Amino acid sequence: MILIAGATGYVGRYLCTYMIEQGKDILALGRSGEVLEFFRESSIPCMEFDITADESYERLPRQGVDAVINLAAVLAEIATPVETMFSVNTIGTYKLLEYCRSNDIRRFVQASSHKVYNDIHHIPLKETDSPCFTGDHSPYIISKIAAENFVEYYTKDFGMQGIILRLTGVHGYGEILGQLEQDGSYKKSTFEIFVAKAKNGEPLEVWGDCKAVRDHIYIKDVLTAFVAAVESPDAVGVYNIATGVGLSLLEEAQGLVDVFSPLDHRSPIVRRPEMPAFTRSYVYDVSRARHDLRWEPKYSYIEMLQDYRREQEVGLYHHYHYIKPEERPATM
Repeated sequence: MILIAGATGYVGRYLCTYMIEQGKDILALGRSGEVLEFFRESSIPCMEFDITADESYERLPRQGVDAVINLAAVLAEIATPVETMFSVNTIGTYKLLEYCRSNDIRRFVQASSHKVYNDIHHIPLKETDSPCFTGDHSPYIISKIAAENFVEYYTKDFGMQGIILRLTGVHGYGEILGQLEQDGSYKKSTFEIFVAKAKNGEPLEVWGDCKAVRDHIYIKDVLTAFVAAVESPDAVGVYNIATGVGLSLLEEAQGLVDVFSPLDHRSPIVRRPEMPAFTRSYVYDVSRARHDLRWEPKYSYIEMLQDYRREQEVGLYHHYHYIKPEERPATM
């Protein structure tokens, strides 16, 4: 059996469904009652679980568990007190590792974030680049670095097979891309604004010189990475999970027009080089994941957008956060 903590989150909803489809024996663990009901209706074994609560661990199975995947996290995109962030992201990871150690569960896969590279400016970024942080997301980044350190500690001192997957920006239907406040206020991301405009055939303003490039990955490529990690007999340590391909904002915008704009009313792209835009490029070296995990990203950017649109039309993996109706992006 594979336990998946944080299963009721964005990645978890996809991963649990995918693993069941692959014939895996899983137990989905999470806090959202709405998503747990979705799992039950989909015949996915599940249990209410709070990674920070000691009593939750008392209900977990003590035998027959082959691996644990930890997706539980408080995200930087959601306004949360720093204390809560560390309680979930860091201490929660420690508690889950201790559960594994106490019950002789040897394989542990930790979801981490590309934000740990936040102030490194060379490309491609490699796992050997020292984690660092800057900016508003620093508390989140520090909490994730500490969680990674706990995984490495349990790997070295207790002989566990600890695998850390540093995910780049994971695109997919149901994700939270913008900034969500506790009262439901939502500041849309550029991607969400562009999708809405492209659907209506409105102009897309592309700011800056478009020299910087970014490496995003599709949710379904992330799913295969987690499966590869739990199936690997000997992989250990940190792995970048990305495409290894960088796209400029201009290329991203053109892809959105190609996929989302009506054929008879395509959005024009308006260049605004004098306007401020992101200047830091990030592209990841994924050769270690290719070699050790025997994993390969399959979706191109256009294929990602095409499948994103199909998933949006089906609506199965919609998000469960409250966002004020007038501020909901067109991607949700």
